[in-house]
Amino acid sequence: MKKILLLLVLALIAAAALGRWMAADSGYLLLVRGNWEMDTTLGFAVLVTVLAAVALVVVTLILNGLWQLAEPVRATRRFRRAVARRRLKSGLVLLVDGDIKKAERLLSAAGREGDWPLAAWLLAAECARERGDGEALEQYLGEASADRRGLLMSGLMRARFALDDGQPEQARHELEALLKQAPNNRRILTLYADVLDRLHDWPALCDLIPRLRKVLDEQSVARRERRAWLARVQEVAQKPGFNDAESRAAELRRLWKSVPVALKNDPAMKARYAGFLAQLGQGKVALGLVREQLGKEWDDRLPPVLEAIDDVPPDDLLQVLEGWLAERPGNAAVLITAGRVALKARLWGKAQSFFEAAANSSQSATALAELARLYRALGDHSKADQALERRVSRLDSALPSLPMPN
Repeated sequence: MKKILLLLVLALIAAAALGRWMAADSGYLLLVRGNWEMDTTLGFAVLVTVLAAVALVVVTLILNGLWQLAEPVRATRRFRRAVARRRLKSGLVLLVDGDIKKAERLLSAAGREGDWPLAAWLLAAECARERGDGEALEQYLGEASADRRGLLMSGLMRARFALDDGQPEQARHELEALLKQAPNNRRILTLYADVLDRLHDWPALCDLIPRLRKVLDEQSVARRERRAWLARVQEVAQKPGFNDAESRAAELRRLWKSVPVALKNDPAMKARYAGFLAQLGQGKVALGLVREQLGKEWDDRLPPVLEAIDDVPPDDLLQVLEGWLAERPGNAAVLITAGRVALKARLWGKAQSFFEAAANSSQSATALAELARLYRALGDHSKADQALERRVSRLDSALPSLPMPN
């Protein structure tokens, strides 16, 4: 647009300059050929020449347009394209409405004749997928793959269909090939992460996290990263093939060095790691990790780790727990843990006191269950039944209000 305006301005300036020049001296032009001669002013001759040139351009454009309208091949091609566009539109509407067979017929025809074959073939593939026709599906995706722009889309659809069919390995194979062509494609990376999650390939998913951060929002990536590392810690701690706890604990400690710093301070991650260390005979290390983390920030998921510690005397653990209770009286998580540690120390009265305090402070269903079990073991069946009644009432309060028989 700017270029056209500039050309118009230059043309006006040139015309003004030419008019001024011709006004100063119109000049004289004589044309002679044999016995024929014509004389006129130079300005009139220039004007006639310009008008003739403009008329020639206009006539040429008109004749070209008429030729294109009349020329049989192009007219036929335009007609076919118009029909294909209508078929594409109608096929899409029918696909949405659920008339799959008719939609597929229109879309496949639009793919052969239309201006948008890629869209038509991909939609036809959706129709074949709905019908469960694998042969037609591959045919349509193959047609779409013939288009340079459709190579990624058809591969992505194959991977998605494979994942929906419960074939994550096949989907992974498709996506890994696509990632070589488009390493930073958002849709491919997202689906690949879903496939790795489905396969429980946590190391591969952890390695993919930096690439996901380039294309996804931080909150979404953080959730995936946290889930992957939590599962990876559990997988290593429970990995089959180790005959002794020391080997498991050694590999778990090596893995912990690779955990991102931000996740090492996550209470759930720290609780899981410390809990597995405690189960593998590293109770002192686990206790140190829990105390260190709670010194920075309190979280109720950490005290229960002490229940799994067997290589530290229960009396020492009770001292730690009672110290926490002095700072946070009535904390149900600490009270239940203290009660269970007291059971390990065979301090029945103390365990009963802890469980009763937890039940009274929060009506915890877990505390009531432990209390009922302890009462029954002590032979006090009446109190055990009362505790179970309270537990059932606690659970009933979470149920919806519905009509019941009289």
